[in-house]
Amino acid sequence: MPPQHHTSAAELDRLRHGGCPPTVRRQVAALIDTRPVATEPDSLSRDHQDHRALRRLAQALPPAAEVFADTDLLAALSATTALAHPWLYQAFLSHYILCVGSVATLAGRPSSPPAPGPEAGRAGAEPPPPGSAELAQVQAKGVFMVTEIGDASSHLGTRTTAEYDEAADEFVLHTPDARAAKFSSVGAPGRGLPQQAVVIARLVVRGEDRGVFSFLTPISGEDGRPVPGVALSSPIAVDAVPLPYALIRFDRLRLPRGAWLHDSARIRPDGTFHDPLGSHDARLQRTLSVGQTLWATAPTAMAAMASRAAVLTLRYCEQRRSHGRLAPGASVLRYRTQQHAVLGALAEAFALTCAAAEARRAWAGGPAGPAVSGEQGDQAPAEMTFSPWAAVDRSLAVHKALSARATAALIAECQHRCGLAGFHRQNRLQGYHDLARAFENAGGDSTLILLDAGRALVTDLPTESASAGASAGSGAAAPVRYSDLPVTDPLWWPGLARGLEHRLTQEVRTAHDLRAKSTPDAFELWNGLLAQTLELGESHSHRLAAESVAGALASLTDPGLQEPLRLLAGLYGIRQARRHSGLLLRTGLLEAEEVRELPAALDTLCDALAPHLPLLTTVLDPADPPTLPPTTPPPAGQAAAAPVIPMTAPDFATALTAALTWHRGAR
Repeated sequence: MPPQHHTSAAELDRLRHGGCPPTVRRQVAALIDTRPVATEPDSLSRDHQDHRALRRLAQALPPAAEVFADTDLLAALSATTALAHPWLYQAFLSHYILCVGSVATLAGRPSSPPAPGPEAGRAGAEPPPPGSAELAQVQAKGVFMVTEIGDASSHLGTRTTAEYDEAADEFVLHTPDARAAKFSSVGAPGRGLPQQAVVIARLVVRGEDRGVFSFLTPISGEDGRPVPGVALSSPIAVDAVPLPYALIRFDRLRLPRGAWLHDSARIRPDGTFHDPLGSHDARLQRTLSVGQTLWATAPTAMAAMASRAAVLTLRYCEQRRSHGRLAPGASVLRYRTQQHAVLGALAEAFALTCAAAEARRAWAGGPAGPAVSGEQGDQAPAEMTFSPWAAVDRSLAVHKALSARATAALIAECQHRCGLAGFHRQNRLQGYHDLARAFENAGGDSTLILLDAGRALVTDLPTESASAGASAGSGAAAPVRYSDLPVTDPLWWPGLARGLEHRLTQEVRTAHDLRAKSTPDAFELWNGLLAQTLELGESHSHRLAAESVAGALASLTDPGLQEPLRLLAGLYGIRQARRHSGLLLRTGLLEAEEVRELPAALDTLCDALAPHLPLLTTVLDPADPPTLPPTTPPPAGQAAAAPVIPMTAPDFATALTAALTWHRGAR
């Protein structure tokens, strides 16, 4: 890295990773990349490789509960694992975020005032759940089990039951039929991998449904075989994420009282049940609140993959020549369409980085409510319509939906712009794309999240319309009207995005009120508005991203970054406006002539960005050493070490051929 770039890189590093120091990330990257388990003598399954990698990480990291509590560290670990091995990130988040997180968040609340009754004197004496120590030390693999295969939106209708047996003081975990079977990533039976699961199940006490809770459940023992009462199916292949998935059923599996992650709820010694949250929806919201940490940190992993893909694509295109007849031998980056796409990917990666920082900031700030406190108080639970996710935390859930969807689209465009090289597994773009696409559904279905966000904007119109339609900027950005700015100004798009969200909210609200006069049925009322409601939810997500960019620009202190990042933000905004030009024309926010002028504005910004590209690629993705190709020949008698990512080499074709094993015909 040139010395003049160090200060700029340090500032962007804080935006990308918050307070997590680079030394920690380099240590983690080295543990993942320089000690591949595949080289050990015994033949290990992918599942074993992931578990061994997690165990190595656990030995180098603070205690699991401390990792879970440190948002910046958790986000940096998410990004580092995703960049090194996307499938390992899936295993990491399942173990540390969802399983360890559930135990840390929901395994009793001794610091809370005890529920009134005979057990009041025992507050604070509760032991940790059985198996939680093995989970924290990664002696057992952690698996999160929430999805049931039989129905859509199964999270709103969980059918797996945990019935309390008063006489034995135990819970009986049971799958009533095939439709209620859980789907999750579990190791193959009999492979010597102990596994613990956090199972989402409906608690039944004295025949009454008491809401949905989490239960820490043994799945397989030290020999890797399912424990009695657990049935695992043969593996189900999921090509996009090469982890061992399967169906899981429970046949009256008995769990001790301590396996119940009861949070603030209690079953008293006399068998009576008490939950201060007061409703099933509030309890479901709290049980699934572990998703908040996932949504706060996954955008950092997505932004890291987007930045890596954009930088790889730019470096590859810089040394790639085209033999098109207009300019034989010219760099592909001389073509305007390629510039718009490749530099546009850099711009969107920067926007995703800003949005990820905002998600971490929002979660670290400690949002209030039953999803965090475990106490209902006077606050009613948010309404659940299409799924529970937006009710748990609308803003964070929308950040997850935005980051996954935008990252998948960005990487797909990068693959297209790289041609065949974009699809080589060695270059990792395909793995990054597969992971981002998987998160369209994983961690809460993005479409359902955006539908719920749009619906909430309509029903909350009296309190939110002013802020949604205002012209004030986000964070430290000064109030400004988008119509008073040139389209290349970085604040033009945030103002336009606010205006679009406001007008779409008014549109859907008007249609909603008109339909409500003749359609009292809630399903019929909303079913005819789903397309418009989804548009509104999507526009809300784009407004959040736009304002995060404006806020990041306003907080910059390094003068060397201000001009290139303002240009990059302007490019991002114009590309967003072109992408949504139909809606902007429909709502009257742009005129046709203004839309026709946008490509020329893109050309202007691409030309202005050209001298800043070395700095931008350095600060947006300062590649760790394991991602770089070798720069010196190997010692005599040793095989050449292949570059981890051949596209990082100055000569891709030479690097790729060096990375392959060749079989030559005998002469």
